[in-house]
Amino acid sequence: MGTTPDLDGAGPRPAAGTALDLSVEQVRAVLATRYGLDPRQVEPVEGELATICRIDDAGRRLAVKINRDTGDDRAALEWRTSVMQQLATAGQPVPGIVPDLDGNGVSGTVVDGTSVLVVVERWLDGLPLFAAGVDEETLLDVGTTAARLAGALGSVPPPPSRLTHPWEATRGRESILAALPGVQDDESRSLVSRAADAFADEVEPLLPALPRAVVHHDLHEANLLVGRVGGQQRVVGVLDFGDMVHGLRVAELAVAAGYSCRLTDDPLDGFRAVVAGWGRESSLDDGEVEALLPLARTRLAVNVAIWAARSAGTRSSYAAARSAGSLPALRALVAADPAAVADEVRGLTAG
Repeated sequence: MGTTPDLDGAGPRPAAGTALDLSVEQVRAVLATRYGLDPRQVEPVEGELATICRIDDAGRRLAVKINRDTGDDRAALEWRTSVMQQLATAGQPVPGIVPDLDGNGVSGTVVDGTSVLVVVERWLDGLPLFAAGVDEETLLDVGTTAARLAGALGSVPPPPSRLTHPWEATRGRESILAALPGVQDDESRSLVSRAADAFADEVEPLLPALPRAVVHHDLHEANLLVGRVGGQQRVVGVLDFGDMVHGLRVAELAVAAGYSCRLTDDPLDGFRAVVAGWGRESSLDDGEVEALLPLARTRLAVNVAIWAARSAGTRSSYAAARSAGSLPALRALVAADPAAVADEVRGLTAG
């Protein structure tokens, strides 16, 4: 059986950004002791930092996610899982939570000296958006799904304390500059640097007035599942609430629209389609209209910078997959006329 690094008792805890790579045998042991499960199959799935596996337990498909417990994580994770369960109960296309033997949605344990937090979710069927043939109607539904999710999140309680992470929209320039030393490609360095400068000019003056809300904050094409509904391809699943925070309301649309730029021959076509889908369900205020393109551009720049900086780590293949297509999409958004795009956004979200 493989082991994870020992924490050496009173030694310092690993940073929250340190990946956790548990073996299948260790995952099985956690499931047995904490959930009473003896799955027939345990299949590892790549993720950013957690150990993630798909399991088959007597015909019931589940997902298990195991993160390092760095000391301050449990309250945030319990909040996120409770929000997921509330959304699932309300009919949103999100995974329900499977409690452990003590009835907890988040289960704490120790694996070979490493404190971990475990969540087991119900598996959602569907094809990841990035693997599907994407047309305008599909992208319209991405925007509509984002707007409906934002509406449902409007009724959930805020997190127990201030939560943030490098992907949070308000930290765009900070996150780019922190990762920039690891960006070796000249064009990538130039584009992400320009995005960071534009964030200071175009977004920071707007931040004090932009509406805040609880946001999923990570509606990229690996976290959206599609399937056939009434003969049409539609979004049938929203995954991974690990980046959920109380942040900019418009970030929900900015992330979805920004990443959808990677799915079309003309990146702005993908952007417009998602914005139009959002406009079918919701609107934006004037500040959000002005901030949308810069925030979408910034998210792609953060994606390029962070995954370039992490490309030499244990999740290098995941880094390559998560940044695929980001550079040409970022190039297009950097070249776009902000005023012209804002006028389009205003028309598409006028209600």
